[in-house]
Amino acid sequence: MVRRKTVPEALRPAWGAFAEQAQRVEQARRAVLRCLPVGRVQPAPVTAGLGVLRAELAVVAAAMPAWRVPEVASQWQACRAAVDQSLRALERAHRAATDAAELEELLSAVADVVQPLDVWSEAERRWRALRVRR
Repeated sequence: MVRRKTVPEALRPAWGAFAEQAQRVEQARRAVLRCLPVGRVQPAPVTAGLGVLRAELAVVAAAMPAWRVPEVASQWQACRAAVDQSLRALERAHRAATDAAELEELLSAVADVVQPLDVWSEAERRWRALRVRR
């Protein structure tokens, strides 16, 4: 019999909350990245993707206490800081999306918004490390 690893019972509600929020963050990141100009394809406006990201990060920020547990305290802090950093960078990215003459300026501004959110992957790795065989 193969026993699967699962998050301990006591942590499952927090894990579920984290997983839902991590999915929201990743989908919002992708929405922004899909709006960036590539080749001759005319994507949706970058400002639309940034709007999606702003809305999703607001939802995630409000729901973050649901997965604040001691076992992932440092990851929670890093994710919280990343959300705040991304939200602060959104204004510059929005200006660049509407006013920038250079693609490089736009890409730099968008990178400042999405790169901090990479810590969510590190948090997921920590959650997965907490799994035990049942």
